[in-house]
This record gives sequence, structure tokens and C-alpha cells, in this order.
Amino acid sequence: MNRRDFISTGALLAGLIPKVGTLAASGARDVFAGEEQPRYVRLTNRVGIYQDVVKVGVVRKNGKVLLIDSGEGSILGEAKSLNLGAIEAVFYTHYHRDQCSGASLLKKAGVKIGVPTSEARFFRSATEFWLEADTILNHRYNFRPELMVLPESVVPDRELHPGEALEWEGIAIRVMATPGHTDGSLTYILEDEGQTIAFTGDLIYGPGQVWEFYSFQKRFPGMPGDYWAFGGAVPEVIKSLDALVTQRPAVLVPSHGLVMKNPDEAASLLKRNLHAAMENFFTLAAWRIYFTGHFDHVNVKSTLSPGYDIPMLPPLPAPKVPPWIHKITETSSYIKADDGSIFLFDCGFEPTVATIDRLAQEGTIKGVDAIWISHYHDDHLNSVNEVRRKFGAKVYVQKEMQDILENPAAYCMPCLCPESIHVDHALSEGEVIDWKGYKLTAYYFPGQTLFHDGLLIEHEGTGIFMTGDSFANWGIDDYCSYNRNFMGKDGERTGYERCLKLLLKLNPDLLFAAHWGAQPVSHEYLEKTLGILQEREALFRALFSWDDPNFGLDPYWVRAYPYRQSILPGQPLRLEARIFNHSDSPRRASVELRGPQGWRLQKSTAVTIPSHAEGKIRLAAWAPTHPTMRRQVLRLAVRFDERNLGEIAEAIVDYLQ
Repeated sequence: MNRRDFISTGALLAGLIPKVGTLAASGARDVFAGEEQPRYVRLTNRVGIYQDVVKVGVVRKNGKVLLIDSGEGSILGEAKSLNLGAIEAVFYTHYHRDQCSGASLLKKAGVKIGVPTSEARFFRSATEFWLEADTILNHRYNFRPELMVLPESVVPDRELHPGEALEWEGIAIRVMATPGHTDGSLTYILEDEGQTIAFTGDLIYGPGQVWEFYSFQKRFPGMPGDYWAFGGAVPEVIKSLDALVTQRPAVLVPSHGLVMKNPDEAASLLKRNLHAAMENFFTLAAWRIYFTGHFDHVNVKSTLSPGYDIPMLPPLPAPKVPPWIHKITETSSYIKADDGSIFLFDCGFEPTVATIDRLAQEGTIKGVDAIWISHYHDDHLNSVNEVRRKFGAKVYVQKEMQDILENPAAYCMPCLCPESIHVDHALSEGEVIDWKGYKLTAYYFPGQTLFHDGLLIEHEGTGIFMTGDSFANWGIDDYCSYNRNFMGKDGERTGYERCLKLLLKLNPDLLFAAHWGAQPVSHEYLEKTLGILQEREALFRALFSWDDPNFGLDPYWVRAYPYRQSILPGQPLRLEARIFNHSDSPRRASVELRGPQGWRLQKSTAVTIPSHAEGKIRLAAWAPTHPTMRRQVLRLAVRFDERNLGEIAEAIVDYLQ
């Protein structure tokens, strides 16, 4: 790779990955580490931290207590034994459930609830949010707000505004907007004993690190949706860090992470790590190809480094396309047999059906024998059932994709069509379909999304590999965190590394992208892409405290299955907690199922999950005979080894009338 043309990230790694010594030098530490593992630690005589699911700020004066965030609210039962005083109020940094799952408990105890004004609706109208959630879950292309919302409404007593200066028991508190992790995130800055202490929510985890990255999925200015904007909130994070250090805090207290006593250094290292990771990402980001000439103001040079453009691999020359493959609509194409029947590849939104009808009426085709679906996204399968009904076509997909097609409501994934599609042939790896003079070989191809197929078509001496939405000329489509694009060892098994190595092995003559048709391919570019992704894994590893970066990149490494289901009142319910252990080592996980009043719930269950595998924990519950609402939300509270993750995942239950 020419150093002048491409980002050379390898040379940066030594300065970007914080080692133990670096953290110590930065004044960052886990104040709850040690053999005794105390629940409460003082920073000053009047300010401390209580360890819940998150770090809870505790401000004490005149026998009263102000909390900053609450986690599950367990401090309510320990305040007396810790001699803290009476809890009077809580200020939340943002709406995510791990910050505020104890809000209802605190409210019932008479604690006053203060929330960011721009996120107040996620407290006040949480119940309505879930009742209307299908409008978000079906055909989802936007990820703000994230679904980490309280299961039921909690009416706030106060809305807190950015720039507001307030007093609590004579202690001055500044309210500062620090968007990034969420749009309305706030930081609370106070002074005590000559120290300026900033409670920063999830803006920063530690020197050079964040808690997770998928919450940064947010459209760049002018984009039609969040879907294409991996890291779209990174510029906001950088601006928030810059604004924060101008306040000259002596101590940063994050919701998740390490207490930092050298904020300038911690923030500077995080900005460097974010720059390096995003520069690597932009070298292959296919949306830059798709939106050329349409979103020029979404400029990567101004997004990260003013005056510095981030180049991509130059496009390869257009290939010669054999006459036997035909592209007909936005995502659909076909091959035709001598008898006039066709094998259809993808079948998305209209005018796909109308076009097929026209081709049949004109006599260009005689029928549709089969439909192969590249991946589960709505724009690739929305019309499949209609074509099946009209022409009797059989559906072929890789076995890894069968369940999400037949049971879409069991998943919470982007671009999801809620209509079930029956799979006639679930294909195994390398399975061959001999269809009327064409040889079709099926492969699992987890590129753009975890649930994605690939198909090698060989005919008349030419091999075409159907890549769905995974490749462009020249870039890749890993721009949505919620599609679950793994890297490193998991990427080799279920990610782009697997796809690239498969193409290198098969050596097709050309690629065929669902949206764009024939695409060129070269061993040189495949190898370069593989190298960039391998560098990317190291860069993102620097951003997280996890032992594998996929924990910070995969929003559904903990998920409920099924995600949505319908039952009768009083009926038993079966649910699985599915936990993907991205680590190199086995990990112990325990899950507690939580639900609204009236539910009978199974006690917590624990399992050991092998490395780089998804574990399944079966859970049982019994619904109330007389539910108070037509829809209720169950939550999975998870401990993963020593980490208490709180209510990290949820499941939706609808009651049949």
C-alpha cells in the first residue's frame, strides 16, 4: 500500500493503545478495584461515587443527598448503612436504561427526578414509546433514539437545560451539553474542596476509550437516514470533549469506566484514537461512492481533520458483462434457461413485480422457477411472497438466514420486513444447485450483515459471484453497526474477513452487486482490503476496555430471542437470552428476567459460554391474567463475568385479544 495514497495506521498503534502504565500516568483508575471492592468511595468529603450498574455520583450536604444517575437504584437500600443521608433528588446524564432503570423505584420513594430537557420524553412517555415501537422496528433505517428506553413511564419533576447554572444546598452545579453518546447527553460540573469534578455520563470511558461505539450510529448532515453513518456522532463526541476540557475539570467521573485525574490527556488520547479508527473506516466506506455528487457537504476532510482528505482505493475498470445475466430493477436480476424460465436473485420493492409481469406478458420470460435472496433487508425481499403466489417460485437461502426470514419478529435488526417468508431450500455451505445448464454454488457470506448469502454462478466458462450488498467498486458496506459486522477472529468466521478470503479462494471473473450490477474484482484489491480490516481491528481494540473490540461494536451481543411475541393473558412464555462471547476465553454469564408487576418470573440462570460462540440461556415466565396494557416489556439483566451490565436487552410481549 502506497503511504502517500492510503492511511498507514500501523505506525500509529504504539501511541494509540493505552497500556496499564499509560492509564496510571494519566491519573485514571478504577476506584472500586481491590480485594474489598467497596460500594462507595469518597472523592472529597461531600462528593463520592456509589457503584451500581453505572457509577452513581453522590453529593452530600446538610443530611441530604443528590445523585447523578442511579443505575438500578440499589443505593436507596444502602444509603442509611453508608451514613450518606436522605436521598432528595437525582439528575440523569441521559436516558439509556442502564443509567436510570432505578428511576421508578426512586420516584416511589419520593426522590425528585431531573432529566435532560431534550430527552424528557423518554422518561415521561416511555410507555407510549413501546406501544408505538413497531413504527421503529419495522423497516428500520434510523437509530436515534436507541431502544435502551425505560419499560414504563416515569414522570420527571424537573427538566435540566444545557448552560443552566443551579445550586443544590449551596453547591454550584453547571449543566453542560455533551452530545455524542446520545443527542441530549449532559455533563454535570461541580466544585468542592477546590476540585472541579465533572460527571460525564458515557461521553468517555477512560483515557483513549469509550464504553461502546454503536450508539454513535447517527446520520451525517444531509444524509437521508442514520443507516449509512457508522461513527456519525464521532464529530459531536470530539466537540464535546473539546468543550469539556475548556471547563478545566480536575476529575472526570464517567458512568462506565475509570475516574480520570488528568482530563486533558484522557480526552486528547480519545480524540486521537477516534481519528485513527475513523480514518481507517473512511478508506473503504462504500457510502462515499454511493453519495458522490449528492452529499458532497458530508465531507470527510471536515468531519475529522480540516484540510485533510482521506482517500479511497481508486475504482477498477468496469468489467465486461456476459449476456446471460440480466438486471431488471433496483435490487433484482435473473438468469434465464433455454425454456424461458428464470432464476431470480432478490425481489425487493416495486416495480419488481410489475417488471416481471411485463416480461412474462411480452414473452421474454415464461415463468419464475426460483428466488435466491442475498440477505434479509426489506429492499431485497419485500415482494418475494407476491412473486411466489403468482409464479409458484421456490425460495433458496443459506441455512444461516432461514430463521430471520421465517420468524422476522424474533429479531431486532435494521431494514426488517415483518412479513414471514417460507424457505423451501435451506442451503449448506458449498451446496451446488444444477439448474438448467447453470451451476450455482451457495455460500454463507456475512458481509453487509451477519445474515447474508453469497452465490457463485458458473455458465459458459464465466464465474460470477453474487455479493448482494457487500461490495462496491471499491468499497465495502459495513457502515451500519446494527447489521453486526464482526472483525478479528469473529470476522474470520462471520464477517468481512471470511468473505474476502472466500473470494480470494474462488477467484470469480467478476462480482455482481444487487444494487449496482457487475463489479470488477482483483486479488490485489481483495488483499489490500483485508489488510485495512486487520489494521482496523487493532485500532478499535484501542478504543475499548473489553478484551475483544466486537463487544464495543456489536449492539446485539446480548439479545432476547424472540424479540417480539404474542401470547394470551395468563399464558406461559418461553424466552432465550442469547449472548455472544467475542472473547478468546470462556466467559460466565448469568441472566435475570425482569418484568412488570403481575408477572411470575424464573430466577436467574447462569452458563459458561465458550470463546467466540453464542450461548443460549432458556428462561420462563408466566404472564398476568389481567394485564394492564396490550403490550409489555421484559428485560434481561446480565452479569458477564465480573461486569454487571444491568438491563442491557429487552423483549416485547403483545397480548392476543
